Amino acid sequence: MSLPEIGRRTFLRTGLMTVGAVALESCTSKPRVSPTPGLIARPTVRIPGGDFGFPSPFGYIAGPGYVRMSLIYDTLVWKDGSGQLLPWLASSYSPSKDGLTYTFQLRDALWHDGHPFTADDVEFTFTYFARLLGKLPPLVVAQPFGVASAKATGPRTVEITLPAPFVTFAEQIAGSIPIFPKHIWSTVTDPVRAQDPKVLVGTGPYRLQSYSSGEGSYLYIANDTYFLGKPFVRRIELVPAGDELQAVRAGSTDGGEAPAVGVPPAAVAPFTSGTFGSARMQGGFAFPLYWNLARGGALADVRFRQACAMAIDRGDIVTRLLGGQGLPGNPGFLPPDHPDFVQVEQYAFNVAGANSLLDRAGYRRPSANATRQAPDGTPLRFELLTGGQFPVVELVVQSLKAIGVELVPRNVELATFFGVKFSGKWDMIITLYPGPGGQNPESDPDQLRLIYASNAPPSAAQAFGYKNPQVDRLTQAQLVAPDAGSRRTIVGQIQQLVAHDLPVLPLYYSTLFFAFDKSVLDQWYYTPGGLATGLPTPYNKQLFVTGSKTGVQIRPAR
Repeated sequence: MSLPEIGRRTFLRTGLMTVGAVALESCTSKPRVSPTPGLIARPTVRIPGGDFGFPSPFGYIAGPGYVRMSLIYDTLVWKDGSGQLLPWLASSYSPSKDGLTYTFQLRDALWHDGHPFTADDVEFTFTYFARLLGKLPPLVVAQPFGVASAKATGPRTVEITLPAPFVTFAEQIAGSIPIFPKHIWSTVTDPVRAQDPKVLVGTGPYRLQSYSSGEGSYLYIANDTYFLGKPFVRRIELVPAGDELQAVRAGSTDGGEAPAVGVPPAAVAPFTSGTFGSARMQGGFAFPLYWNLARGGALADVRFRQACAMAIDRGDIVTRLLGGQGLPGNPGFLPPDHPDFVQVEQYAFNVAGANSLLDRAGYRRPSANATRQAPDGTPLRFELLTGGQFPVVELVVQSLKAIGVELVPRNVELATFFGVKFSGKWDMIITLYPGPGGQNPESDPDQLRLIYASNAPPSAAQAFGYKNPQVDRLTQAQLVAPDAGSRRTIVGQIQQLVAHDLPVLPLYYSTLFFAFDKSVLDQWYYTPGGLATGLPTPYNKQLFVTGSKTGVQIRPAR
């Protein structure tokens, strides 16, 4: 299905007009403060925008784009603010004894165009995805890897079969794959390029009324025939915002996040009292340093990487950059407060020890302030690539200079950054994790497979050039562990191995902070473990639908 150009232009132009209307409304309307304590009117919520693609199951870009798409399309199950998986499009589900088949009982629901939702749509969704796996852009973060088949066994019953059992199926597949209608998508031959507004037909709680790619603005209107009832939030406006916290203070948005790189306590202090509320996720983002082992030379030498780790004071990074509001990076990748964290070699800050290790490894330093040389005379000079302005870069450059390693920083546009990373044409990288999507550091430990296993599906988070057969075996074994205790033991072994091999070193974990106006909506939260594929976001549609942190019951509005 191709895009009728006049239809799309009209759609985008409407988006621009809506942005103007929103701005006018925000200047002229009365303050939206509920006169009845504890009872909030069915609100309009304004949150920061930004263009993250066309919000279809194949057109969105990365985690923020997934969130925009999820307002239109539903999944079989969905998380709430307690981290529990809720029945969503499926009213219930059950696995077979061998863990190879999941049977889903589906709700009665309608697509936005009035067609009935059936089990055939679920079967079609998984069949359609199957022919695209490995061909879709990695920024389409929800893809059903590891599913053998889906079959409608009745109008309201679907069986999904796996080639091997894996413990993350319910959360990472059933809880993340958007179900889309067969009667719309069966004629779409190029799903990534299909950007006709007519394809945006879901069962979801919201319809997209307008979208401006240039402005990064989206306008959603509640689907009042939604199968759970009328969504509590009647209208969601994603509008341009620079400094998101300042936008909340100024009243131009009703909620906004601090930068993912982290902020000191003074920056968030104004939002801890009065009409403002706040939500936090400790360790929601990591800032890892990657070495490209495929380049060979020093980069492929574990002694070199270990010396680099010893030269970087990760505790000092948290103190200097975040005022203590964060956590030092852990060589085993999982943050120290993760339930599956185990103690691993930490490479305590020791510049003298790092220099001694490099000396013993044969990396000569002609003089005290010179750049070291490899045994073949090649200088230890490397490009350090980033896809954003990260303050930690300068600290790392100075830290490695102290041991004779010269880094040349190079910052590129985010889209360029991921292209370069996938190409392998880089030496060292500092990025933010989750990058364009995927699990956050506090999510399920299966993230270790996605980062370190050489046989995992390609992703922006994957270590480059790293292959340890024992890690590959254990990361598969944790997926089929018979119980939580066995899995935790395996995950601990993985952490020990990758901390020794050190293809990736998390430098620090930032504490995510979200501020909001309580008079508009007062139950904001970060989903424990992350939303859907592990996305660390406060924009969970469960809140917009119910007005509450937990469950599927819709909160009464005045």
